[in-house]
Amino acid sequence: MMKECDIPRSRQSKRVKLFDFISRIVPSSFFLYVVLLKVVDLHAFLKDHRAAGNNTESLRFLADVVSRSSIICFLGLISILFLIRLEPIEKARGIVPRVTAIAGTFFVSLITFFPRVNLTIVQTAIVTSICLVGTAMSIFVLTHLGRSYSLMAEARRLVTTGPYGIIRHPLYVTEEMALFGILIQFLSFSTVLIFLVHVLIQFQRMKNEEAVLEKAFPEYQAYKSSTARLIPGVF
Repeated sequence: MMKECDIPRSRQSKRVKLFDFISRIVPSSFFLYVVLLKVVDLHAFLKDHRAAGNNTESLRFLADVVSRSSIICFLGLISILFLIRLEPIEKARGIVPRVTAIAGTFFVSLITFFPRVNLTIVQTAIVTSICLVGTAMSIFVLTHLGRSYSLMAEARRLVTTGPYGIIRHPLYVTEEMALFGILIQFLSFSTVLIFLVHVLIQFQRMKNEEAVLEKAFPEYQAYKSSTARLIPGVF
């Protein structure tokens, strides 16, 4: 016969499981929805734009297709990781770290609401290459991070190998590289300001995450002292 004291524990366990289920499904569904929108957008682009006969337009067309496809892969991987990620063993307390995480993820998207600048074909190729390299490296880091991926400041498993054996926040570096390429396409005083605010938010996210990891993993302090935050030998 179940004891009365076990009933509240059972209810609490169910609430925790329900919250964990929601925390997986909601963001995964959101990113999957964005992926579907991007796929539809890519299909429309392929339908409405054909690679022209001259080399310049063909290169521009190919660069656009590759860039759009890489973003789809990146967002699709995030959607999958939300579903299969491990349960957190430690979380940041309070509302500020959560707001910071959300702002750091979505605030920079305001850049795309500004008019695009007219770039030459060479500039377009360079910017596209920056975006593509940044996105490809982000996918590589995400696959290495795997089930430890978090949007909020949470600790699941301490990853210290691969790119994380070189710097503590490789995903931030690769994402900012891709975002810098996007910034150039919408370059203005306002978009630069948005990007700088975004960078400051990202620095705070790093601090929030490091505080959680230090609390969850005693060995994190030794790892922290032996690796740079973003740039080996510099910072």
